[in-house]
Amino acid sequence: MNDESNQLSLSYELLYLIQWFIEQEPEKFKPLIESALNNGLKHELQKINNHSVDPSMAHEMQYNVIDFLGLLESQLHEALNEQIMKRVVERKLMPAIDHIDTTECDTATVQFSVEKATSKLDRAPKENAQEVLFQELLKCWKPSKKTASN
Repeated sequence: MNDESNQLSLSYELLYLIQWFIEQEPEKFKPLIESALNNGLKHELQKINNHSVDPSMAHEMQYNVIDFLGLLESQLHEALNEQIMKRVVERKLMPAIDHIDTTECDTATVQFSVEKATSKLDRAPKENAQEVLFQELLKCWKPSKKTASN
């Protein structure tokens, strides 16, 4: 949230996650809400209903929304990374990844190449995993002039 303009920016991934929850998993929220009510939320809501809301509390609630969305986004990225690593292990790509010189190729390029290779291997599991990874790496890698002159 930008304090000057009071605008909130959300990633497309987070927006799609929220849309997915609404369309595919709305019933999963009820037990979570019931648990929150049973574990103290009901008491907190009763306190709010019995008193007027403090303006500083309203401002704090805005930050709580931002914290919640940030938590959702970090959990989404963590889950995505765990799934990628699981697929890497399943496809036996770790030995090939260990042979990549990270001084020559940045981590983002390696990660993107691994994602592309695992997707290809999902469609064609009989392919040589190492070859597919290195082909994807070569497609994605953009050597710098410094690297090319060595």
